[in-house]
Amino acid sequence: MRVKRIKAGFSECMMILISVVFVVPIYYLVVSTFKTQQEIFEQPLALPVNFTIENYEKAFSKMNFGVSFSNSLFITLISIIFIVLFGSMAAYALARRKQNSFIRFLDNYFLLGFMIPLQTTMIPLFAIMNRLHLINSLWGLIFLHSNGCIFGSFLYKGFIRALPVDLEEAARIDGASMSRTFWQIVFPLLKPVTATLIIFNVMWIWNDFMLTYLFISSTKKTTLIMQVYNGIGMYSKDWSIMMPVLVIALLPMVIFYILMQKQIIGGLTAGSLKG
Repeated sequence: MRVKRIKAGFSECMMILISVVFVVPIYYLVVSTFKTQQEIFEQPLALPVNFTIENYEKAFSKMNFGVSFSNSLFITLISIIFIVLFGSMAAYALARRKQNSFIRFLDNYFLLGFMIPLQTTMIPLFAIMNRLHLINSLWGLIFLHSNGCIFGSFLYKGFIRALPVDLEEAARIDGASMSRTFWQIVFPLLKPVTATLIIFNVMWIWNDFMLTYLFISSTKKTTLIMQVYNGIGMYSKDWSIMMPVLVIALLPMVIFYILMQKQIIGGLTAGSLKG
C-alpha cells in the first residue's frame, strides 16, 4: 500500500513538473504583453512594474486585425463546410457499396492521398494552382485546405460501417432516396465524429502557415497567422509589440478549444467505442 502511495505521489509530481514546463512559456508570453521592451529583457518572468495595454493598441493598429481575422474566419468556415460535406458523402458511398475491386481501389487511392506529405507535392501543386488562376486567392486556399475531406472520409467510413443498416433499409422501403436516407437518417448519427473532425481541422486551418505563405502575396488577403510572420521583419527589435501580436493570433483558437473540450473528449470516446 505504501509503495502504491509513493508511486502515485511520484507520478503526480512528474505531471506537475511537466505542466510547469508547458505553462511557463505561455506565462512569459502573456505577461510580456503588458511590459515595456526593457522590462521584457531585464525581468522576463516578473510581473509588469508599470502595467499597460499600450502594446495591444499598437499591435491592433499595425497588424490590420479586422481584415486578417475576417480572412482567416472565411477560409476556415468555408473549408470546414466542404470537408464535412464531401468527406461524409464519399465515406457513405464507399462504406455502403458492395466491396469489389473498384471500391477497394478507391479506398487505397484516397488513403494514398492521405499518406503523402503535402511538402513533397508543393512544386506540381503550385503549377496546378497557377493554371487554375487560384494564386493569391482566398478560394485557392479554401480549395487546398479542403483536402482535409480525405482524412474526413477515412474517419467517417469506419464510423458508418459500425452503424446498423436497419434504419436505412426501413427508410428505403418507405420510398426515401439514398441522399434523403443519408442526410436524415445517417448523418445525424455522425455528430460525435463530425465534431471531432471539425475541431481538428479548424485548429489546423486557422494555424496553417505554409499554404498561406506560398500562395498568398497580397496584404489584403493575408491571414492572422501570417501577420505574426510579417511582424518579424517589421517589429524584429520591438518585442513589446510582437508579444501582443502572438497573443492576438493565438487567442481565438484558445477560446475555441476551451469551448469545445467536451466535444473533443466525446468524439474521441465515441470513436474508440465504435472502432
